[in-house]
Amino acid sequence: MNLTARTLVALAVAATAQVHAADNLFNTAPFTGSAANPDDGLRSVFAGQQRSLATFDTSSDRFVFDLSKFNAGSSLSFASASGSAPAAAGSNVIVLLDTDNDANPATAFGAGNAANLIANMVTTDGAGFFIYSNSGLGVNRLVYSTNLNLATADLSVLARIESQTGAAAQAALAGFNAGNFVAAVPEPSSYALMLAGLAAVGGLARRRAPKN
Repeated sequence: MNLTARTLVALAVAATAQVHAADNLFNTAPFTGSAANPDDGLRSVFAGQQRSLATFDTSSDRFVFDLSKFNAGSSLSFASASGSAPAAAGSNVIVLLDTDNDANPATAFGAGNAANLIANMVTTDGAGFFIYSNSGLGVNRLVYSTNLNLATADLSVLARIESQTGAAAQAALAGFNAGNFVAAVPEPSSYALMLAGLAAVGGLARRRAPKN
């Protein structure tokens, strides 16, 4: 097998291996089924679309968003920060490292509390996503906000991540990275890539076969 053919096979194998990573697709309007009104100046926290993820591996798994459903622009910009520091300009995906907003662990820390901290970290208006650790549930949650820079923005809880709980969930926040958040459904699919690679290998072999 020549070098080009070996390279194509390697790419096909790599594409197939990616199938084992979990892509969690979010392609439904976040407030479908909710009475939330973005113009009333009141925060609504909607959990009607929340899904439970039994596992999420930050080294390989991803959240995949159809951004046309979320009014969140055309790309994602990741930031991991605490409420005491401003998020990088233009960030629309925030992993909040804080797990308390009032220095009192006995009080609840929910999506609204996390959103308030993030509103102080973000300097420009715009919809986006954040992950925070919910103290009452003891798990990390993925949330959509209609405006990360607004303390009254409506929130839709998209997922609760049940891989870790309690202190382990809080510690897991630092493991999230930009690669866990994807702005489009990968196309073509991994299987299609594999088949295309194998077809190309076959074509090369036929073209290079000696002619009698």
